[in-house]
Amino acid sequence: MVELKVVDGKAVNPESDRLEFKRCTNSLTRDFWPTYSAFANTFGGTVFLGVDDATKEIVGVEDPDKVTKQLWDVLNDHDKVSVNIVSPKDITVLDFDGRAIIRVDVPRAERRKRPVYINNNMSSGTYKRNGESDYHCSVSELKQLQRDSSDSSQDSSVLTEMDVEELDPASISSFRNMMSSNKPYHPWNGKSDEEFLRLIGATAKGEDGEQHPTVAGLLMFGLDYSIMSVFPNYHLDYLEFANDGDRWMYRLTTGSGEFAGNVLTFLGQVSNRLAVVNERGKTIDNMVRVDDTPLMRAERELIVNALVHADYNGPRGIRAEWRPSGFMVRNPGNLRIPLDEMVAGGVSDPRNPHIALMMGLIGMTEWSGVCEVVSACRRMSIPDPIYTESVDPDTVTVRLKMPVAMDAGDMEDTILGIMRADPFVSLDSLSGRLGIERSKMSRMVNVMKDKGMVERVGGTRGHWNVLV
Repeated sequence: MVELKVVDGKAVNPESDRLEFKRCTNSLTRDFWPTYSAFANTFGGTVFLGVDDATKEIVGVEDPDKVTKQLWDVLNDHDKVSVNIVSPKDITVLDFDGRAIIRVDVPRAERRKRPVYINNNMSSGTYKRNGESDYHCSVSELKQLQRDSSDSSQDSSVLTEMDVEELDPASISSFRNMMSSNKPYHPWNGKSDEEFLRLIGATAKGEDGEQHPTVAGLLMFGLDYSIMSVFPNYHLDYLEFANDGDRWMYRLTTGSGEFAGNVLTFLGQVSNRLAVVNERGKTIDNMVRVDDTPLMRAERELIVNALVHADYNGPRGIRAEWRPSGFMVRNPGNLRIPLDEMVAGGVSDPRNPHIALMMGLIGMTEWSGVCEVVSACRRMSIPDPIYTESVDPDTVTVRLKMPVAMDAGDMEDTILGIMRADPFVSLDSLSGRLGIERSKMSRMVNVMKDKGMVERVGGTRGHWNVLV
């Protein structure tokens, strides 16, 4: 909620992507409605009526009851406004030294109600907010709003112009191996490739009666040049940096010819790289986790979320950056549900539900999304991930701060503290709590034994005795 701050009769708040001032001394001005559309289609926002938008002077509304009635009259006129998303609690009359100010809180419209437009004209009456300005939506932005408003999944369309042969056999084989490892008794494991692809939603029958790839199947199993024939802006990019500068030391990108370039192989390659750069000493063979840690799981979950929630029709691709100080993932398309609901968990609205289904079959969505990433961060005593939404183009960026590395002495002190508090703690529990692979934790504890710092009493079912 934006609060109006006034000093010497003037508002001191700057206009922004969530705050707008309108003079409106005698009646509701027409320029309120583009802002209404823009806030509804972007992040929501607050409009203060009775504040001069040029000077920020508190001029007041002479007849607030009249202007409030004008508001409700137009909000409920479908020839003027496509949908009313404002409730009585969103309109408040305030008093500033005897001058009435009307506060209008415009919520972000639920995706199924977007685009919110005015003057009964979607093409020319749809606006979005960027900074302190309202602007007409471009054709591509309007299409994006319409795609998100539909309950039809964005990845279920059948690509009748493509044959099943466009899908990469090696990627399909790799997926099937991963699924049989993750779900060894699943009835689909024994099916032929043709039937298997149909069952997981990678292919479907077209109007010609033949099987063709779906969008989900193409993205998961296609080669990058085939994918780009359908999605010209398709691009997956992963970079590693030695510091916070601009020079990368490793890069994996579509179009390089170094890998198939589909969603599945990108996830596999990046998962292996994360195992290496996080200094866990072991790669992830076919994405089967070895000595997994909360940090690695959180990073991988953010990659999976980006791949599942991306708007592949958008003007940008997916980009991930690993640095010693932090991890960043950006995907095209804004959030489809409020962030607080994502953090709370239990609500999911992926743009690409068939890709999400396939990820689940290979164990890549065993976490319940953002809430588990937040929980992992809190277990590691690092800040919660920071989500940022941007417009023009629409993107979601999430940043994860890396745990501060402890030196050997600090690590030993931390282990001793845990053992004193819980003498029965296991090596598995120690490695999980400190984000260190089990084999490395075992070596550290053995060094501490050799130093005479701790001893194990009673074998496997015994306890730790701290000697220092």
